[in-house]
Amino acid sequence: MDLTAILPIPDLMAAKKLVVFSPHPDDNEVGAGATIARLIAQGCDVTYVIATSGQAGSEDPAISGEQLAAVRKEEQVMALEILGGGRIIFLDYPDTQLQEHAAELGRDVIRVIREVRPDFVMSPDPWLPYEAHPDHTTLGHQVSTGVIMAPFALAQPDLGPPVPSPSIAYYGSAWPNTVVDVTSTFEAKLRALDAHKSQFGPPLGPQLMMYLTLLAQEIGREIGVERAEPFKVLTPHHLHFNAYTWQA
Repeated sequence: MDLTAILPIPDLMAAKKLVVFSPHPDDNEVGAGATIARLIAQGCDVTYVIATSGQAGSEDPAISGEQLAAVRKEEQVMALEILGGGRIIFLDYPDTQLQEHAAELGRDVIRVIREVRPDFVMSPDPWLPYEAHPDHTTLGHQVSTGVIMAPFALAQPDLGPPVPSPSIAYYGSAWPNTVVDVTSTFEAKLRALDAHKSQFGPPLGPQLMMYLTLLAQEIGREIGVERAEPFKVLTPHHLHFNAYTWQA
């Protein structure tokens, strides 16, 4: 069923104030870095919210979790500067353990939405088939819930006054409905990813850069541009009691 006449898909590139929720330092750059850079370049105010410290993201037993978390914070700051700059909120939940902190995380999501008052939020798509990382699915679900709860005056009143629900754009989605031309900002995405040196050294780094480049080129051909990024963009009304949202 085509519901776009009743629930038109919002224009992501018209966003004026965006909050981008990331499970770990680097996920925003992987999923949406070039689009974020384009939005910043056209004047969008961007706030990053990094849910976990990323302290578990290494196969090197010689580095401590505290050391890695400090490195990854520095890398995230550098990456966002490369994309154009913005505010970063580090929630510092333990990496790989967001499920155990879901209720507290959900409160943080609502608090940030009510404080910043964005017209758009962004997160990983929690309904991505075969997504095995619980931090990604947990954060995506909590952000989705926060979107629909933000305007309810009697829901979590201690987290700030109610605000209009923002639209949401999921990256890493199996059912994208929006494709953004990022030809002019894709190289910034690659430079931002390169700032995450603790995560993307060889051989993974070069392999990831190649994969993301080929993917952007393939998606770009669909709309006749050199490179593009895909998103599932929805209104708050798509997120509750709507059996056809996956088709939207």
